[in-house]
Amino acid sequence: MARLVFGGAIDYQRVRIHNTRFIPFLQRKDVCITPNGEMYFHISRFREDFSRTTECEQHWFMHEMAHVWQYQLGYPVMWRGAIRLGLSYDYEVSPELRLCDFNMEAQAEVLADYFATVYLHKQDAGLYHDMLRDFLRNPSSPANLPRIFFANNVLS
Repeated sequence: MARLVFGGAIDYQRVRIHNTRFIPFLQRKDVCITPNGEMYFHISRFREDFSRTTECEQHWFMHEMAHVWQYQLGYPVMWRGAIRLGLSYDYEVSPELRLCDFNMEAQAEVLADYFATVYLHKQDAGLYHDMLRDFLRNPSSPANLPRIFFANNVLS
């Protein structure tokens, strides 16, 4: 399922999906945390095979896979996630924008929505294709990561 979007940009052998919280007692049941290239679902939300679940759960899984992708390309997911300022999940679809124009959470939503549009709903994703053209051409490029990461090589 993830290969449909990320292709070979993720080392899938390194990906682990846990049926336990990353932060015991503090992580809500409806929150998955993916700080280190591994996903931590509450046991009630863990699925053995997310490709055989609801569209909503598949979307959620793909959102978390985007954080795996970010982590494996060198983005400091854990540290940026710990500093939640400016991490809106909202985004605008526009041919003038690129994936790197979005923060890490909005990127994850863009990629999960792209997956849902193209592979679950089988709809035309023309504007997404425009916006994701750099990513779709080369998903392994760190240039696709949020630009905030590249500002003087420090997280701002």
